Amino acid sequence: MSGGLICPICKLEHQGSKGEDFGRTRHINCERCGKYSITETAKAMAISESLRPKLSAWIRDLNEHGCEPPSIDSHILKTIETGLPNYTPVQKQLVLLRNIERRTTYPGKEVHLTSRTDYPLAWASCEKELIYYLYSLANRKLLEFTRTNEELSDTINFIEISASGWEYLDEHSNQSPISDQTFVAMSFSNEMSSVWLNAIKPSIESAGYNAYRVDSTPHSDRIDIKIMAEIKNSKFLIADVTEQKQGVYFEAGYALGLSIPVIWTCRKNDFKNVHFDTKQYNHIRWEDETDLKKQLFNFISVIIGKRI
Repeated sequence: MSGGLICPICKLEHQGSKGEDFGRTRHINCERCGKYSITETAKAMAISESLRPKLSAWIRDLNEHGCEPPSIDSHILKTIETGLPNYTPVQKQLVLLRNIERRTTYPGKEVHLTSRTDYPLAWASCEKELIYYLYSLANRKLLEFTRTNEELSDTINFIEISASGWEYLDEHSNQSPISDQTFVAMSFSNEMSSVWLNAIKPSIESAGYNAYRVDSTPHSDRIDIKIMAEIKNSKFLIADVTEQKQGVYFEAGYALGLSIPVIWTCRKNDFKNVHFDTKQYNHIRWEDETDLKKQLFNFISVIIGKRI
C-alpha cells in the first residue's frame, strides 16, 4: 500500500496510521503499536531490527492496559531497552491468552486477531510467530478455532478460549499483568524509613500504582508465604539494595523467576557494594530522596507505564 504513513517503530505502512507534529515531537497512532509519541532525535537513532518488535509490543501493551501513551526520546531509549522483559515462548503464550481474554466479554465469545497488526499481543517478532503460538495454544486445548479449515488463514484467525483455557487462566490468575500493586523490597532500617515515605511510596503513587511493603499492613500469615503471595499479586517490584539486605535480593530473584519486572535502585555511595550477580542490571543510582523520587517516577512511567 502506498501513500500511507510509516510507523517509526514497527515500520508498518498503512492508511490507518496518524501522525501530528508538535515542535520536535511526533504523535503516532499505529494500527500495530498503538498510540505513542517520539521525538525527531529518537526517530533518527539506529534501532536494531531485533529491538523493534519488543518496542512495538511494549507500546501496544501499555495501550492495551489503559496506560498513558508512552513518550520516547533519545535519553530513554536505552532505559526502555534494558527494562523490556525477555519472555520465553511459554510465557508469550500466557500473555497472548490473557490478551485474548481481555477481548472476551463472555465465555464462548468468538475473538478474531489479524496477524499483520496483532502479533505484538504475544510479544512476537513477526506474524508467523503469532500463528505458531495460536496453534500451540490450540494443541494444548486452551484455545479453539471457531471456523472451518477452509475459512482459516494466516491473516485473520477466529478463536475462542476453551473450558480448559479458562481453568488455565484461573490457575495463573495470581500472576496478573493488570494488577495496580507494586511490591517494594528494601531495608527496613530507621535511616531508610524516610526514603520509603518521602521518595519511593509517593513516586509509585504519582504514577498511578499502589505501593506495598510487607510491613505496611498487619497480618497473621507466615512472613515468607505473605511475601511470595504479594509478589505474585504485583504488577512489578522495586528492589532498593541500599544496605545490601539479603531479603531484598531474594524477593527480587523470586519476582524475576515469575517474569515480574524488577526496577533496581541503590544509593550512589553504596553501589560499589552491590552483589556482582545483579550488578549488570540497570540501577537507578540516587543521591538523595528528591533525586530518587524524580528518577523512580520517570522510570516507572517509561518502563511500566503511567496509569491514566
